[in-house]
Amino acid sequence: MRGKLSILASAACALLLAIPATASNVSAAKTNKKTTQKVTTTAAMRSAWPPETLSGKIAMVDPAKKLMVVETPNGVPFDMVVTSKTRIKSGEQSLTLKDLARDKTQTVSVKYVPDRRGDIARSIRIGA
Repeated sequence: MRGKLSILASAACALLLAIPATASNVSAAKTNKKTTQKVTTTAAMRSAWPPETLSGKIAMVDPAKKLMVVETPNGVPFDMVVTSKTRIKSGEQSLTLKDLARDKTQTVSVKYVPDRRGDIARSIRIGA
């Protein structure tokens, strides 16, 4: 009888010890989900770089690829992706990307946002 009782007591103790361990694993899994979400959100925020400005001369314009290359005074070329939201101006006159193709070697000032796909031009001003 004593042998059966000690086996039963040992099993009950093992069961009591196992319950808190499983409960802690569940809360750890919830914490890991929250941590993963925070890391993903932080990484997304870091990928949004602040806008920058670049001045130089138009080296090339390709309206079909929606691309403009600006060469800085020290000769470094920068590829700019031109979107439908990009504002192109010469003085107060609005221009298109095709108009820029005719204005090669003009001095421009470009406000752009660095992006993984390339530098996205927000505004292009000729003669700046």
